[in-house]
Amino acid sequence: MEENTITTKALTKLFGHFTAVDTLNLHVKGGELFGLLGPNGAGKTTIVRMLCTLIEPTRGTGSVAGSDIREAAAEVRRKIGVVSEGVSLYKDLTIEENLKLFSTLYDLSRAKAEARIRELMELFAFREKSKRLVSALSTGWQKKAMICAALLHEPKILFLDEVTSGLDPQSAIALQDFTRKLCDQGETVIWTTHYMGEPEKICDRVGVIFAGRLVKVGTPNELKHSVSELSTVEVETPGLTPAQISKIRHKDEVCKLSYNDPILRVTCEHHEDLAEDVMKSLLGIGARIRAVNTREPTLEEAFISLTGGEEEIDRFIESASQKK
Repeated sequence: MEENTITTKALTKLFGHFTAVDTLNLHVKGGELFGLLGPNGAGKTTIVRMLCTLIEPTRGTGSVAGSDIREAAAEVRRKIGVVSEGVSLYKDLTIEENLKLFSTLYDLSRAKAEARIRELMELFAFREKSKRLVSALSTGWQKKAMICAALLHEPKILFLDEVTSGLDPQSAIALQDFTRKLCDQGETVIWTTHYMGEPEKICDRVGVIFAGRLVKVGTPNELKHSVSELSTVEVETPGLTPAQISKIRHKDEVCKLSYNDPILRVTCEHHEDLAEDVMKSLLGIGARIRAVNTREPTLEEAFISLTGGEEEIDRFIESASQKK
Protein backbone atom coordinates (compact mmCIF):
# COMPACT_ATOMS: atom_id res chain seq x y z
CA MET A 1 0.00 0.00 0.00
CA GLU A 2 1.27 3.47 -0.93
CA GLU A 3 1.71 5.98 1.87
CA ASN A 4 -0.91 8.69 2.23
CA THR A 5 -0.23 11.65 -0.02
CA ILE A 6 -3.09 13.69 1.44
CA THR A 7 -4.04 13.70 5.11
CA THR A 8 -6.38 16.04 6.96
CA LYS A 9 -7.40 16.16 10.60
CA ALA A 10 -10.55 18.05 11.63
CA LEU A 11 -10.07 20.43 8.68
CA THR A 12 -12.77 23.09 8.92
CA LYS A 13 -13.69 26.21 6.96
CA LEU A 14 -16.17 28.84 8.13
CA PHE A 15 -17.46 31.75 6.09
CA GLY A 16 -18.96 33.97 8.76
CA HIS A 17 -21.48 31.77 10.57
CA PHE A 18 -21.71 29.32 7.66
CA THR A 19 -19.74 26.08 7.95
CA ALA A 20 -18.60 25.18 4.43
CA VAL A 21 -16.40 22.25 5.51
CA ASP A 22 -16.92 20.58 8.88
CA THR A 23 -14.09 18.64 10.63
CA LEU A 24 -12.82 16.80 7.57
CA ASN A 25 -10.69 13.72 8.28
CA LEU A 26 -9.38 12.44 4.96
CA HIS A 27 -6.65 10.04 3.81
CA VAL A 28 -5.72 9.61 0.15
CA LYS A 29 -3.06 7.11 -0.93
CA GLY A 30 -0.40 7.67 -3.57
CA GLY A 31 -1.43 6.65 -7.08
CA GLU A 32 -5.10 6.72 -6.13
CA LEU A 33 -7.92 8.23 -8.14
CA PHE A 34 -10.02 9.56 -5.28
CA GLY A 35 -13.45 11.02 -5.95
CA LEU A 36 -15.26 13.65 -3.92
CA LEU A 37 -18.94 13.20 -4.73
CA GLY A 38 -21.66 15.63 -3.71
CA PRO A 39 -24.17 18.18 -5.01
CA ASN A 40 -23.15 21.73 -5.87
CA GLY A 41 -22.56 23.65 -2.66
CA ALA A 42 -21.68 20.56 -0.62
CA GLY A 43 -18.14 21.77 0.12
CA LYS A 44 -16.07 19.92 -2.51
CA THR A 45 -14.47 23.00 -4.07
CA THR A 46 -13.77 24.52 -0.66
CA ILE A 47 -11.93 21.32 0.30
CA VAL A 48 -9.86 21.51 -2.89
CA ARG A 49 -9.05 25.18 -2.35
CA MET A 50 -7.84 24.53 1.20
CA LEU A 51 -5.69 21.60 0.09
CA CYS A 52 -4.27 23.71 -2.74
CA THR A 53 -3.54 26.56 -0.26
CA LEU A 54 -5.80 28.97 -2.16
CA ILE A 55 -7.78 29.65 1.02
CA GLU A 56 -6.73 29.16 4.64
CA PRO A 57 -8.57 26.73 6.92
CA THR A 58 -10.40 28.09 9.93
CA ARG A 59 -9.35 25.11 12.04
CA GLY A 60 -7.64 21.78 11.66
CA THR A 61 -4.56 20.59 9.80
CA GLY A 62 -3.70 19.15 6.42
CA SER A 63 -0.71 17.65 4.65
CA VAL A 64 -0.33 17.41 0.86
CA ALA A 65 2.57 15.42 -0.63
CA GLY A 66 4.36 15.60 2.70
CA SER A 67 4.01 19.39 3.14
CA ASP A 68 1.80 21.19 5.63
CA ILE A 69 -0.85 23.33 3.94
CA ARG A 70 -0.47 26.07 6.57
CA GLU A 71 3.25 26.08 7.28
CA ALA A 72 4.61 25.17 3.83
CA ALA A 73 2.08 26.56 1.35
CA ALA A 74 4.73 27.39 -1.28
CA GLU A 75 6.06 23.81 -1.18
CA VAL A 76 2.52 22.44 -1.58
CA ARG A 77 1.94 24.58 -4.68
CA ARG A 78 5.12 23.30 -6.30
CA LYS A 79 3.96 19.71 -5.85
CA ILE A 80 0.40 20.00 -7.21
CA GLY A 81 -1.49 20.73 -10.40
CA VAL A 82 -4.98 22.26 -10.33
CA VAL A 83 -7.85 22.48 -12.79
CA SER A 84 -10.74 24.33 -11.19
CA GLU A 85 -13.19 27.15 -11.76
CA GLY A 86 -11.26 30.38 -11.71
CA VAL A 87 -8.07 28.74 -13.01
CA SER A 88 -7.77 29.42 -16.73
CA LEU A 89 -5.37 29.87 -19.62
CA TYR A 90 -4.70 33.09 -21.49
CA LYS A 91 -7.24 32.96 -24.30
CA ASP A 92 -5.31 35.30 -26.61
CA LEU A 93 -2.30 32.96 -26.58
CA THR A 94 -1.86 29.55 -28.20
CA ILE A 95 -1.57 26.40 -26.10
CA GLU A 96 2.18 26.28 -26.72
CA GLU A 97 2.58 29.95 -25.79
CA ASN A 98 0.63 29.37 -22.57
CA LEU A 99 2.81 26.42 -21.65
CA LYS A 100 6.03 28.32 -22.36
CA LEU A 101 4.79 31.15 -20.14
CA PHE A 102 3.86 28.78 -17.31
CA SER A 103 7.22 27.01 -17.60
CA THR A 104 8.94 30.24 -16.57
CA LEU A 105 6.66 30.51 -13.53
CA TYR A 106 7.66 26.96 -12.56
CA ASP A 107 11.36 27.83 -13.05
CA LEU A 108 11.83 25.10 -15.66
CA SER A 109 14.94 25.37 -17.78
CA ARG A 110 14.37 26.11 -21.45
CA ALA A 111 15.53 22.65 -22.53
CA LYS A 112 13.40 20.86 -19.94
CA ALA A 113 10.38 23.01 -20.74
CA GLU A 114 10.63 22.34 -24.48
CA ALA A 115 10.99 18.59 -23.90
CA ARG A 116 8.05 18.52 -21.48
CA ILE A 117 5.84 20.56 -23.81
CA ARG A 118 6.57 18.20 -26.70
CA GLU A 119 5.76 15.24 -24.46
CA LEU A 120 2.43 16.74 -23.37
CA MET A 121 1.47 17.78 -26.90
CA GLU A 122 1.96 14.19 -28.00
CA LEU A 123 0.24 12.75 -24.93
CA PHE A 124 -2.87 14.87 -25.48
CA ALA A 125 -2.75 14.50 -29.28
CA PHE A 126 -2.97 18.26 -29.80
CA ARG A 127 -1.10 18.21 -33.13
CA GLU A 128 -2.07 21.32 -35.13
CA LYS A 129 -4.31 22.53 -32.28
CA SER A 130 -1.21 23.48 -30.30
CA LYS A 131 -0.81 26.47 -32.65
CA ARG A 132 -4.39 27.68 -32.19
CA LEU A 133 -5.47 30.43 -29.83
CA VAL A 134 -7.11 29.03 -26.73
CA SER A 135 -10.19 31.16 -27.49
CA ALA A 136 -10.63 29.22 -30.77
CA LEU A 137 -10.77 25.81 -29.05
CA SER A 138 -13.90 23.94 -28.02
CA THR A 139 -14.72 23.62 -24.32
CA GLY A 140 -13.44 20.04 -24.33
CA TRP A 141 -10.09 20.97 -25.84
CA GLN A 142 -9.76 23.94 -23.48
CA LYS A 143 -10.22 21.57 -20.51
CA LYS A 144 -7.54 19.27 -21.97
CA ALA A 145 -5.24 22.25 -22.40
CA MET A 146 -5.79 23.23 -18.76
CA ILE A 147 -4.93 19.69 -17.61
CA CYS A 148 -1.87 19.84 -19.83
CA ALA A 149 -0.78 23.08 -18.13
CA ALA A 150 -1.44 21.55 -14.70
CA LEU A 151 0.85 18.62 -15.56
CA LEU A 152 3.65 20.76 -17.00
CA HIS A 153 5.85 20.70 -13.88
CA GLU A 154 5.19 16.98 -13.23
CA PRO A 155 3.18 17.44 -10.02
CA LYS A 156 2.79 14.66 -7.49
CA ILE A 157 -0.94 15.32 -7.11
CA LEU A 158 -3.49 16.57 -9.65
CA PHE A 159 -6.72 18.23 -8.52
CA LEU A 160 -9.54 18.10 -11.07
CA ASP A 161 -12.50 20.07 -9.75
CA GLU A 162 -15.73 19.45 -11.72
CA VAL A 163 -13.58 19.07 -14.82
CA THR A 164 -16.33 17.51 -16.97
CA SER A 165 -18.94 20.14 -16.12
CA GLY A 166 -20.28 21.68 -19.30
CA LEU A 167 -18.68 19.11 -21.60
CA ASP A 168 -20.48 17.03 -24.19
CA PRO A 169 -20.68 13.31 -23.30
CA GLN A 170 -17.93 12.28 -25.73
CA SER A 171 -15.44 14.82 -24.35
CA ALA A 172 -16.36 13.94 -20.76
CA ILE A 173 -15.73 10.24 -21.38
CA ALA A 174 -12.41 11.02 -23.07
CA LEU A 175 -11.26 13.03 -20.03
CA GLN A 176 -12.40 10.29 -17.66
CA ASP A 177 -10.45 7.67 -19.61
CA PHE A 178 -7.36 9.87 -19.77
CA THR A 179 -7.46 10.53 -16.02
CA ARG A 180 -7.81 6.83 -15.28
CA LYS A 181 -4.69 6.18 -17.37
CA LEU A 182 -2.78 8.87 -15.47
CA CYS A 183 -3.51 7.10 -12.18
CA ASP A 184 -2.59 3.75 -13.66
CA GLN A 185 0.81 5.31 -14.38
CA GLY A 186 1.22 6.43 -10.74
CA GLU A 187 -0.33 9.90 -10.67
CA THR A 188 -2.50 10.77 -7.67
CA VAL A 189 -5.73 12.51 -8.68
CA ILE A 190 -8.51 14.14 -6.67
CA TRP A 191 -11.63 14.20 -8.84
CA THR A 192 -14.62 16.22 -7.64
CA THR A 193 -18.01 15.84 -9.26
CA HIS A 194 -21.74 16.12 -8.72
CA TYR A 195 -22.42 13.58 -11.48
CA MET A 196 -23.31 10.30 -9.77
CA GLY A 197 -22.19 8.08 -12.64
CA GLU A 198 -18.61 9.34 -12.91
CA PRO A 199 -16.97 7.92 -9.74
CA GLU A 200 -18.43 4.48 -10.39
CA LYS A 201 -16.63 4.38 -13.74
CA ILE A 202 -13.17 5.63 -12.84
CA CYS A 203 -12.51 6.13 -9.11
CA ASP A 204 -10.62 3.76 -6.82
CA ARG A 205 -12.38 5.19 -3.79
CA VAL A 206 -15.08 7.81 -3.26
CA GLY A 207 -15.79 10.21 -0.42
CA VAL A 208 -19.43 11.24 -0.15
CA ILE A 209 -19.64 14.95 0.75
CA PHE A 210 -22.89 16.49 1.95
CA ALA A 211 -23.51 19.79 3.74
CA GLY A 212 -19.79 20.20 4.40
CA ARG A 213 -19.30 16.78 5.98
CA LEU A 214 -17.51 13.67 4.77
CA VAL A 215 -20.35 11.18 5.18
CA LYS A 216 -18.64 7.96 4.11
CA VAL A 217 -15.59 6.70 2.19
CA GLY A 218 -15.19 3.49 0.24
CA THR A 219 -14.88 1.92 -3.17
CA PRO A 220 -17.93 2.42 -5.38
CA ASN A 221 -19.00 -1.18 -4.71
CA GLU A 222 -18.46 -0.82 -0.96
CA LEU A 223 -20.61 2.31 -0.89
CA LYS A 224 -23.37 0.69 -2.90
CA HIS A 225 -23.57 -2.41 -0.76
CA SER A 226 -22.94 -0.77 2.62
CA VAL A 227 -26.28 1.01 2.53
CA SER A 228 -28.42 -1.52 0.73
CA GLU A 229 -28.81 -5.26 0.74
CA LEU A 230 -31.74 -4.94 -1.62
CA SER A 231 -32.32 -7.35 -4.47
CA THR A 232 -34.19 -6.06 -7.49
CA VAL A 233 -35.63 -7.89 -10.46
CA GLU A 234 -37.25 -6.29 -13.51
CA VAL A 235 -39.48 -8.39 -15.73
CA GLU A 236 -40.92 -7.45 -19.09
CA THR A 237 -44.39 -8.92 -18.79
CA PRO A 238 -47.10 -7.09 -20.76
CA GLY A 239 -50.77 -6.82 -19.91
CA LEU A 240 -50.83 -7.74 -16.23
CA THR A 241 -54.24 -7.18 -14.65
CA PRO A 242 -54.75 -5.55 -11.24
CA ALA A 243 -55.75 -8.96 -9.88
CA GLN A 244 -52.53 -10.57 -11.13
CA ILE A 245 -50.44 -7.76 -9.68
CA SER A 246 -52.21 -8.13 -6.34
CA LYS A 247 -51.37 -11.83 -6.17
CA ILE A 248 -47.67 -11.05 -6.60
CA ARG A 249 -47.72 -8.06 -4.26
CA HIS A 250 -48.99 -9.93 -1.19
CA LYS A 251 -46.39 -12.73 -1.41
CA ASP A 252 -43.78 -10.94 0.72
CA GLU A 253 -44.59 -8.01 2.98
CA VAL A 254 -41.03 -6.58 2.80
CA CYS A 255 -41.14 -6.38 -1.01
CA LYS A 256 -41.86 -3.24 -3.00
CA LEU A 257 -43.59 -3.67 -6.31
CA SER A 258 -44.29 -1.30 -9.19
CA TYR A 259 -45.78 -1.98 -12.60
CA ASN A 260 -45.50 0.32 -15.60
CA ASP A 261 -46.75 -1.87 -18.45
CA PRO A 262 -44.86 -3.88 -19.58
CA ILE A 263 -42.17 -3.59 -16.83
CA LEU A 264 -42.76 -5.21 -13.45
CA ARG A 265 -40.19 -4.17 -10.83
CA VAL A 266 -39.89 -6.05 -7.52
CA THR A 267 -37.42 -5.13 -4.76
CA CYS A 268 -36.87 -7.15 -1.59
CA GLU A 269 -34.40 -7.23 1.28
CA HIS A 270 -32.04 -10.18 1.72
CA HIS A 271 -33.65 -12.25 -1.02
CA GLU A 272 -31.07 -14.33 -2.91
CA ASP A 273 -33.66 -16.20 -4.99
CA LEU A 274 -35.83 -13.23 -5.85
CA ALA A 275 -35.70 -13.67 -9.63
CA GLU A 276 -36.60 -17.34 -9.39
CA ASP A 277 -39.48 -16.66 -6.99
CA VAL A 278 -40.91 -13.84 -9.12
CA MET A 279 -40.72 -16.02 -12.23
CA LYS A 280 -42.57 -18.84 -10.49
CA SER A 281 -45.24 -16.41 -9.33
CA LEU A 282 -45.70 -14.95 -12.81
CA LEU A 283 -45.90 -18.38 -14.44
CA GLY A 284 -48.37 -19.45 -11.77
CA ILE A 285 -50.77 -16.65 -12.72
CA GLY A 286 -50.37 -17.23 -16.46
CA ALA A 287 -48.37 -14.09 -17.22
CA ARG A 288 -46.42 -13.67 -20.45
CA ILE A 289 -42.68 -13.17 -19.85
CA ARG A 290 -40.47 -11.55 -22.46
CA ALA A 291 -37.30 -10.71 -20.50
CA VAL A 292 -35.88 -10.79 -16.98
CA ASN A 293 -33.12 -8.57 -15.52
CA THR A 294 -31.61 -8.40 -12.05
CA ARG A 295 -30.09 -5.17 -10.83
CA GLU A 296 -27.66 -4.11 -8.08
CA PRO A 297 -28.01 -0.90 -6.07
CA THR A 298 -26.56 2.15 -7.85
CA LEU A 299 -24.15 4.73 -6.46
CA GLU A 300 -26.92 7.32 -6.78
CA GLU A 301 -29.20 5.19 -4.59
CA ALA A 302 -26.36 4.81 -2.08
CA PHE A 303 -25.80 8.57 -2.08
CA ILE A 304 -29.49 9.25 -1.46
CA SER A 305 -29.55 6.77 1.41
CA LEU A 306 -26.36 8.10 3.00
CA THR A 307 -27.48 11.72 2.87
CA GLY A 308 -30.94 11.30 4.35
CA GLY A 309 -33.17 10.78 1.33
CA GLU A 310 -34.35 12.74 -1.68
CA GLU A 311 -36.30 15.33 0.34
CA GLU A 312 -33.23 16.19 2.41
CA ILE A 313 -31.11 16.53 -0.74
CA ASP A 314 -33.75 18.75 -2.36
CA ARG A 315 -33.84 20.99 0.73
CA PHE A 316 -30.06 21.29 0.71
CA ILE A 317 -29.86 22.12 -3.00
CA GLU A 318 -32.59 24.75 -2.64
CA SER A 319 -30.82 26.25 0.38
CA ALA A 320 -27.45 26.28 -1.44
CA SER A 321 -28.92 28.00 -4.48
CA GLN A 322 -30.41 30.74 -2.27
CA LYS A 323 -26.97 31.48 -0.77
CA LYS A 324 -25.43 32.21 -4.18
